[in-house]
Amino acid sequence: MIFQNIYISSWGPSTTLHLKEYYRALAFWESAYFKRKEVKAWVKDMELEEIHYVPEAINVIGGRFVNQLFFRVSEDGMLIIGQEVKEIKKDVQRMEQFLTKKMNQLWANLFSRGAALPKVFEEIESRHPVLITLRDASHDDLAGVFREFDVIPHKKIHLEKGEVWIGETLVLVNNADYKKEETDKMIEQLLFARVYEIQLERFVKGYEVLWNKVSSIRDQKFIQQTKLARVHDHIFNIQRQVNFFKARLNQMQHFLEWRGNLIDEYVNDPELNRTFKRFFMSLNSSQKYLQELWGMLSNYVHSTVSLIGFLYSDTERKNIATLQKMFLISTVAAIIGLGGLAIVDVQRVLIFGGLAIALSTFVHFVLFKVLAKYKRITLFKKDIDLEEEK
Repeated sequence: MIFQNIYISSWGPSTTLHLKEYYRALAFWESAYFKRKEVKAWVKDMELEEIHYVPEAINVIGGRFVNQLFFRVSEDGMLIIGQEVKEIKKDVQRMEQFLTKKMNQLWANLFSRGAALPKVFEEIESRHPVLITLRDASHDDLAGVFREFDVIPHKKIHLEKGEVWIGETLVLVNNADYKKEETDKMIEQLLFARVYEIQLERFVKGYEVLWNKVSSIRDQKFIQQTKLARVHDHIFNIQRQVNFFKARLNQMQHFLEWRGNLIDEYVNDPELNRTFKRFFMSLNSSQKYLQELWGMLSNYVHSTVSLIGFLYSDTERKNIATLQKMFLISTVAAIIGLGGLAIVDVQRVLIFGGLAIALSTFVHFVLFKVLAKYKRITLFKKDIDLEEEK
C-alpha cells in the first residue's frame, strides 16, 4: 500500500463575489472593506507561494503555500487543502489547524460584516471530512485505515479504474488512474457530498437544541412576574436563530442542485457517476425533510412568541394602570392636605402630605418589588395549536 495525497475540507454557502474578494486578499493583500494593513496581518503567516484564478462551471482559485500545502477554493464556498502523505495522523492534525486558524479565519475576517452565526450553531461541533488517495491497497489495507480513524465504511464503489470507500468523515480512493483534472474534480465532488451531509447533521442537532429550549418554556404552567421580561427576550432570541437556520437551509438547497447538475461534467467514471446521482437525490430528500421540520419549529416558536408577547404587554399595561391609580390617590391626598391650610397650621399639612407620599411609595414597593416575586402568571392552560400553512 502506497499513500499518495491527503485532503481535508470545509464548506459554507458563498458566491463568486466572496471568491474574488478572497483571491484579492490572498494574492494582493487588498480588500474592498478593510485596510491593507489589516489584510496583511491576516495573510502574512500563510506564506503564499503561488495562486491562480480558474474560471470554470464553478469558478475556483488554487495554489500552494511554502509549507507544501496546496489548496482549492470554489465560489460556492468549498475550501480544500491537501498535501503529500507523510504521517497520516500528524498530517490531519496539522491540516485541521491550518484550515481552521488560517483559511477559515481569513474567510471569517473578510466577511465578518455579514449575518452573525447563531450561538447554538457555533456550539455544535463542525467536523472536516478527510480524503486520502492510495495505490496498491488491499481490502485489508483499506479496512485498516478506517479502523485507524475510527470510522465505519458504509459505501464501497468499484470504478473502471480503482475503487472508492466512503465513510461518514473519511473517504479512501484507491488506484484511481485518471488525469489530474479528472481526479481533482472527482475529489471535490466526493468532499462536497461528505461536508454537505455533515452540515445537515448540524441542522438536526440544532433543531433538537432549539426545540427543547422552546418546550422548556411551554412546559411551564406558571412563571414569576419578575421573570417574564427575561423569558420574553429569550424566546425572541430563539426566533432569530430559527430564522437563520431556515434561511441557511434554503441557501444550501441551491448549491446542492448546482453541484448535482454538474455531476456528468465533473465525474466521468460511470459507476461513480451513478452513485453520485443517487446520493445527491438522497441529500435532496434529507434537505427537504429538514426544511419542513424547521418550518414546523418556526410555527411552534411563532405561536409561543405571540403568547409571551401578549402576556408581557398585558402585564406592562396592568402595571401602568396600577401606577396611575396610585398617582391619583397621592394627588387626592395632597389636595386634601392643601385644603386644610385654612384651618390648620402649615407644619401639620406638610406632615400629612409627607405621610401620604410615603404611604404611596411603600405600597408601590410592596406591589412591584416584594409581591411581584410571588405573583405567578399562567402561561399555558392548554397546548397551543400550531398554525396551519395556507
